[in-house]
Amino acid sequence: MLKTTSDVLARARELAQRKKPVVAIAGAEDSDVVRAVSEAVKREFASAILVGNAAKTEAALRELQLDSLKLEIVQADGVQESVTRAVELCSQGRAQILMKGKVATSDIMRALLAPKAGLRQGKLLSHCAVLEIEGYPKLLSFTDGGVVSAPNFEQRIAIVENAVRVARLIGVGEPKVALLGVANQPTTDYPSTIETAAVARACFVRGIVRNIEGPLTFRAAFAGKYSERFSSDVAGDPDIVVSHTIEETNITVKAFTKFRRCTFMGVITGARVPLSLVSRADPPENKLASLALAAVIAGEEQ
Repeated sequence: MLKTTSDVLARARELAQRKKPVVAIAGAEDSDVVRAVSEAVKREFASAILVGNAAKTEAALRELQLDSLKLEIVQADGVQESVTRAVELCSQGRAQILMKGKVATSDIMRALLAPKAGLRQGKLLSHCAVLEIEGYPKLLSFTDGGVVSAPNFEQRIAIVENAVRVARLIGVGEPKVALLGVANQPTTDYPSTIETAAVARACFVRGIVRNIEGPLTFRAAFAGKYSERFSSDVAGDPDIVVSHTIEETNITVKAFTKFRRCTFMGVITGARVPLSLVSRADPPENKLASLALAAVIAGEEQ
């Protein structure tokens, strides 16, 4: 079981000894992305193909004194061509990981989901934010904070399924899933809690995950094994936290990264290749860690 960012980086390198994944970067003229990818190449857990404006990408490499790595660069004129060519590399099997550079998330998602790309495999694509939080004994995943704006019942089940798959790929044999809510019991006062309880039950009945509970308030999810009103196998020890909306997950993750010392790893799953996705404002170390997580996912699925 991988419990830290260092564990993820070490596992990515270990898997690369069997087969080193290639990362296709869409919009590679982003200097922070170039720095993170170059570090991944130097640490020998990935190779890279940089897709974007060749002149700007080469300038970024020179500025960072990384031109000696002689990374492959594919010229692309504009955002649309950058995302299309990067996705094509994945469709052709030349790349096993897709990474967002200086392009909009919506643009790269459209290219990834295009029928001609042939990369869609699951019921839904969703974002999983995996955090190493100071004081928490293992990696903690939050979902979905980046893709599905208002998930319906079946989409929420698919979001759980994607997050469980990521957890198992990083070595969590029986993930514990907490579905957040405004109360610890379903109540007609808050209709979302009724749906949350139904999602938890459906995930268990369908065999997606054994340990899942909801609704749980954020306090109850981390309060310990027993709260004042109920016993729980998940409370106090979740591996995955699922919020009801994209806004809740996004705000929670950003609050952790702002006010607690933690490392953020972001990945979109549900396609044939993982998409390494972080914010442009994220520091290079988060981009590197996200790339390592994608490399572990790609390597474990081979």
